[in-house]
Order: sequence, then structure tokens, then C-alpha cells
Amino acid sequence: MVTTKTPKKVAAKDLETDTTTLEQLAYYRILAPLKVRSLLSHLNSSEKKSISFDFKKIKNEDLDPLRHTFIELDPLRHTFIEEVDKQQTRSTETSENKESTHYKVDLVNMQKKAFNLYEGMIHVYGIPDDGIKLPVEEVKIDELKIGKNEVVYMNSESTLVTYQIIETEKGFKVVIEDTLTLDFDRRKKSGLFHLERVKSLGSYMKCLRLLNYYIQRNKFPFQSLQLSGGTLNLKGHLQQIEEEIESYKELRDICTQIGISENYIFDDKEDFPSLFNAIINIFKNKQYSLLNIHQEKLEKTEIINIELSKYVKLALVYADGCFLNLYSEEALKITSRYSSITDVASNHGQDTVEPVMLSDNRENHDQKVSIFASRKIEEMVKDTNFDFDIVKLSFADEHHDIQADLTITSSLEYIDFYDKSHDESYLEFALDLNQRYLAEYPEDDIAKVNIYIIKLKQGHALSEEEKNDLYNITERAEMNNEQTICFACEVLLKNKVKAKRIFATLTGKEKEEIMEFPIYRFYQNLE
Repeated sequence: MVTTKTPKKVAAKDLETDTTTLEQLAYYRILAPLKVRSLLSHLNSSEKKSISFDFKKIKNEDLDPLRHTFIELDPLRHTFIEEVDKQQTRSTETSENKESTHYKVDLVNMQKKAFNLYEGMIHVYGIPDDGIKLPVEEVKIDELKIGKNEVVYMNSESTLVTYQIIETEKGFKVVIEDTLTLDFDRRKKSGLFHLERVKSLGSYMKCLRLLNYYIQRNKFPFQSLQLSGGTLNLKGHLQQIEEEIESYKELRDICTQIGISENYIFDDKEDFPSLFNAIINIFKNKQYSLLNIHQEKLEKTEIINIELSKYVKLALVYADGCFLNLYSEEALKITSRYSSITDVASNHGQDTVEPVMLSDNRENHDQKVSIFASRKIEEMVKDTNFDFDIVKLSFADEHHDIQADLTITSSLEYIDFYDKSHDESYLEFALDLNQRYLAEYPEDDIAKVNIYIIKLKQGHALSEEEKNDLYNITERAEMNNEQTICFACEVLLKNKVKAKRIFATLTGKEKEEIMEFPIYRFYQNLE
């Protein structure tokens, strides 16, 4: 801390002369070892011979008029001693060699009466396992962000609203549902609002309802966010907000019917007028000609794949004169009534219609098969209305006979897709299909091989009993000249050299087939 005396000019009324007096000033700045190290590092990197930095001035009102000393001097001394002691040289050096699992933040409040969060320094301390605080960094706050979730009540309805408060020295703003921004000026005690483009229908409707609430009551329904003492300028904006809310409610209900969730995040580049008009015209006004599908083709139950825009692709089922979300329980009940069903692709706004071949929904009259059994999971996940829970439900006993050969074929698709997505849920589903199939056919070696490869992909090691089972499978396969199964067993036993020799004996067609299976990719990754 330094003190100095500065000349001060005082103008006397009706006199032409200036009186010069001396004003006593005090400046301070914490230079703990961590800060000194930072300054020296900056000085060395800049290759300069000197460095300058700001000092803070103790205000005149802190001067004791009777004793001509600074009132805040003693508290300042104590703060200096306390902060420097926290960052003594030995702990500063130790912090470079120790990793911390927890961290603590200290605010350095130099002036107790007029503490400003954005002027003060923040010291970050690491706390290693031994519990000793070690200085890590000194930072200055530019803005403070606080995220909150709050249930609010509007028109006797409860709604969960997510918002973020971003506070700066000059003011603060509230970003609601990442869509509505309220920008407040502390000095003017007023604010402006900005409504972004639609991100999701649910978030956008919440923001419209909040603005409507404010227009009616001149306040927001938040309890933990008090915006008292200020006004929000909404004059001339959203005069027809109630009509807009109703139109979005209608749009949301139609989207729910076709499987576009109100929480679905639209692409930033989406053309909303074109998309929303298409949804209303096709699914409310039934202008099916916009799909470029002849009307007579919609007289029977069929699956329609529609590209409403570059970013929105839907899989729907047309039944009983209307469209339903294919990924829904209602669609499962409808499609399970038919032994075969047509799958048609339509690009909205284009003249081409691409028919898609779909296998019979039953392998024979005694078996029912999931409507998704012949659809590739890699393509399904591209559907905007994709719902994996419905896909899994379609393989339940109510909709699918687990004894069907498509059970094993489908499971391979999910194992394969796990390798691309790294989503464990697909691997777990494939395991369930194979285990259920094996329960019906305990001697099926292919199901066993699939289960073992799933276990290895999940990071489990095979037990001695499971390894012996693979040797038994290999012996049976050799007797039946099933070389592809022999290859799979050697791969699972991690005998890459032997697996390579077996692969070399396969015919060209056998090689092509096995290269499409997950076991081949597992083989490629063996050391």
C-alpha cells in the first residue's frame, strides 16, 4: 500500500486567485506470491524490463476528519496479512506438483462497506486429498451466471420453466428457456425483451404465456426471481399474443399426433413458415396431394415415410383415414393386425415418390413379427419421431414371436449399430433378444455366439465355463463343416492367428457375408 500527496485547486467565489492545498491519498493492491509469480511470468514472456498495473484508491469518505487517518486502514492490514498468508511461497510452489479433487473460492473483500463483486479479486484454492488448501489461480469476474428451474403457475396451470440469470456490473439479463431474453438496466430501472426464433414448440409456448402473463399483471410469476422496481417495455409488441398462443397449441397437438415432441429441438436453419404450413395443410386440412401420392394409394393401411423439410423426416402409418406416428403404441396395435403392409417414401414438395420394399409382417400364419424387424436401426434413428422405447416394445411377446428367425437377424443390426453409436442401450437390447431366443432354443449356437460377443463388447471377461462352451461349439461346427462358426469362436477366444487361417479357407461368398457381421469388426480389432 502506498500514500501520496497531490495538489488540489480550490476556486474562491468572487476572487481571481487559486488556492492550492495538499490532499492525502492512499492506494492499495494485494500482491500475494501467486500474483507476483503471474506478473513475473508475464514480464518474462513479453521481454520487457518493466510492468505496470493498477492500484485502487481508498475513498475520501474513509478518512477520519479528526485524526486525519484512514478509517479502513486496520481492516485493510488484516486482509493483507490473511490473504498473503494463504498464499505463502511454499504452498504456491507445492500447488504446481499436486492435483486437487476439490476446489474452494475465496472472495477478497477489501472494502467492507462498499464491496463490489466485479471489482474484487477471487482466489481459487485446490484442496488435495490431504485437505491442505493450495492456491491455484487469481481471477476477476466479468459476469455471474446462475441457472434455475422453477415451477410457475399461470392460469391455474403449473409449468416448469428453465432460466439463466446473467449479471454484470452494469445490469443483468434473464434468458428464459433459451428463447426469451429480458435485458434490465440497473440505472434506468427498465428493460427490453427479445423473443428468439422457435427452438422447440414447448419452450416457445412457455415464453409466449410468460409474456402474456406480464402484459396482464405487469409482473412475472416467478418466486425466486424478483424483478421489482423496474418495468419491461412491451408497448406495441405481441398485441395478438393470445391468438398466437392458440395457434401454437393447435400446431403442438398436430405435431404430437405425428410424433414431433414439443421438446424436439428444431435445426437453426429450419424454414419455419414452410414447415409449419405443410404440417397444418397436410395433417389438419388433409391436403394429401402435397405428398405427391395419388389419393387411391391412401385407401389401405400403409407406412408413409415423409420428408417435410431438409431437417424433418417422419415415419407414419396411414390407417382409418388419418396419419399416426409409427413410433406409438396405437400404431403397433394397428400394424399387428396385418400380415403384410406397404412401405412408401414421399419427399414433400418434390415430384418423385420412392416405393420401399418391406418384408411381410409375418413369416408364416402362425408367427407375428415386429413391424420394425425388417427396418434398419441406422435409418430409423434419422426419423424425427424415432422412439427407441416403442421399437423395443414392438419386440415384446404381444407384438413379436421371439422364435422368428428375424429375431437373430435384427439383433445383429443393433450390435452393429452400437459400434457406430457407442450407445450401450442398443447392445443391451440385442442381448435381451438373443437371451429370449436362446430360452426357446437352448441348443442354438448362433445365439450363444452373439451373447458372448456382446459380453466382450460390454467389457466382461469370459469365464472358464463359457470358454469351454465355445470349444464345444467349435467341435460341433467342425463336424458340420460350419467354418464361419469356427471363425467366430476363435475370434471370441481371441486366437487371431487361428481365426485368420480359418478365414482364408472360406469361399468368396462366405467372406462377403461374414464381413457384414459384428464378429468381423471384432476380429479386426484383435491384437
